[in-house]
Amino acid sequence: MTSPLLSVCIVTYNQEFYIQRVLESAIAQQTDFAYEIVVGEDCSSDGTLHICQDFAKRYPEKIRLLPSPEHNLGLNQNFLRTFRACQGEYIAYLEGDDSWITSDKLQKQVNILEENPDVVLVHTNCKVWDVKHNTISDHLIQYEGVCVREKQSGISGVIAEFEGHFRHIKTSTCVYRRAILEKILRDDEYAYSNKEFPAQDFQLFQDMAYNGRFAFIDEDTTMIALTDSLSVNSDTSKQFHYREGFNKIGIYYINKYHIGRDVAQIWMQKELHWHLNFGMHHPEHSAAIEQIMDVARTNGYRVPLTQRLLLFLLRHPRIRSIVYPLYQKYYTIRES
Repeated sequence: MTSPLLSVCIVTYNQEFYIQRVLESAIAQQTDFAYEIVVGEDCSSDGTLHICQDFAKRYPEKIRLLPSPEHNLGLNQNFLRTFRACQGEYIAYLEGDDSWITSDKLQKQVNILEENPDVVLVHTNCKVWDVKHNTISDHLIQYEGVCVREKQSGISGVIAEFEGHFRHIKTSTCVYRRAILEKILRDDEYAYSNKEFPAQDFQLFQDMAYNGRFAFIDEDTTMIALTDSLSVNSDTSKQFHYREGFNKIGIYYINKYHIGRDVAQIWMQKELHWHLNFGMHHPEHSAAIEQIMDVARTNGYRVPLTQRLLLFLLRHPRIRSIVYPLYQKYYTIRES
């Protein structure tokens, strides 16, 4: 068997409604190089494993299925063991509920990586499928101006994310160099394995940006399924815990890359604004929000006057019921 130049890395858990579409879209890629599909199936309780087994039997020369041992590993560990099983020089990550909608996606991305040794990651534009309402939106990634991460590598690309001056990326649109992520994991596996960190894409893009340039193909090659995932969840408690974990990731990276206080202030102010406004509607999380504010302060955060007001309202329910609606009206008028 020819060694694969690229590995498609798929991690999946309880996604029987999507996984056939996912695997079919990976099989359908037309390339002039050999590629493999490595599927990390994490002890699903639905029919996901059965579908993956069927595909692995039908395409034994293409698909390698990695069933989990007797227990669920969780997203972080499932990704790490699936990534480490990949043999290709390049990695194409595909979420277990997304799919590719063009057959030349991988070919175009690998061409760029082969021709540009300083490019470490290539991503594309995408469509979004709102599963609940069964609607599709085109061209999700919109960005005006020059993207720093496409011009140079290093700390400037990391800072751009904290400042909010960056082109958004969806992981299922990406192809990146395996050797770079291997180096990143050798230096700091904790960032990708810590169970308190509910995501890995923020870490991946920050660390990759530090190590090389990005490239962007402005074509819709991928269908992103908008479902009740960790980051987009209708369960408000899960929503809160995701953002709480994401905040921990951000602070970890602020310290990891020694991000300056002014830049860190911008990022933390945005995150804490979300938490405080969430607390106005869901006061049962007040104690956790207070702790998040305390952690921010110990990391140099200067609490602005408006957030001091929200903190005060968080602690005084009767006053909150009167003042917070007025606060919302004021900001609605100011932003209009």
